[in-house]
Amino acid sequence: GKFQYGVSQNIYSDKYNPNDLGYLQRNNQLTTESYIYYQKIEPFWVVREYNGNIWWDYIRMYNPNTLYGNQSGFNANMMFKNNYSVNINGVYSTDIHDYYEPRVTGRYYVNPGFYQYNFNLNTDNRKPLSFYFHYGHTKLPTTDQYADFGDFQSTLRVGQQFEFDYSFSFNNTTNGVGFVDKNSANDSIIFAKRNVQSLENILTTSYILSNKASISLRVRHYWSGALNKKYYLLQQNGSLLDNPSYTQNKDQNYNAFTIDMIFTWNFAPGSELDCAWKNAAISDQNTYINNYWTNVHNSWLDQLNSLSVKVLYYIDYNKFKKKKNS
Repeated sequence: GKFQYGVSQNIYSDKYNPNDLGYLQRNNQLTTESYIYYQKIEPFWVVREYNGNIWWDYIRMYNPNTLYGNQSGFNANMMFKNNYSVNINGVYSTDIHDYYEPRVTGRYYVNPGFYQYNFNLNTDNRKPLSFYFHYGHTKLPTTDQYADFGDFQSTLRVGQQFEFDYSFSFNNTTNGVGFVDKNSANDSIIFAKRNVQSLENILTTSYILSNKASISLRVRHYWSGALNKKYYLLQQNGSLLDNPSYTQNKDQNYNAFTIDMIFTWNFAPGSELDCAWKNAAISDQNTYINNYWTNVHNSWLDQLNSLSVKVLYYIDYNKFKKKKNS
């Protein structure tokens, strides 16, 4: 039907390995969710179909069994007759008792409530040239913390053999608060107010040489910098206390530049030969550098190159069995 609704309960114990069945960001959590969903699949005007839902999550820790937070939000999708699509979503969260950020079992940080909204646009990906755009904003109304983030991607296909893809993403957090250090001797946990910026550029190309062989190239540069402004001492009740006595340098400037070129040849049914050249250049400094081209240059100071060859050969056991029987 057009209207749907439901309630779900997810439980991840503190002993559950998040990587047992794929990738999971966090364990040790119980989430109760309720939702109402609406969809319309009959075309009208310039719209092909649309759907949307509103939801509410009640989240608790598994161990200890305490409140983590409450979150509610909405999600709306619309597909047009020209195959363009738009998505708008948002979330509002009450104060969160964050047991993950302190990095110490049993300790938590009270993260003030926030709201976030996102806008996504996709053009027709059947066309030789297509685009994707995303912008989001997060704000903590009771503080001076906010963040802007987004993505852009373009894909160009030339004929049936060549494809070119470029993507760009950014995340700028102003006055964000988070963990920087801890001292087990006196059970102190240090937090900091900081500006964090990250940029990522990815260029990918692929060319199909034949119905059995292809070659691909992927070039990626990632930069993230953190400039700490003020340090705090985490209290037992999850609040923060000014800590001017902490003088260590915890600024960070991280660069990663990688190149992956892979040649693939399917020389027999189910069998494959892969030749890969990989270049990785990484730099990590305790000083904030707010210059993109300087960061690109610094990422080349320490490089590691590797060349690998992998052969997969498929053996059909039934063929050997038939020869033995005959």
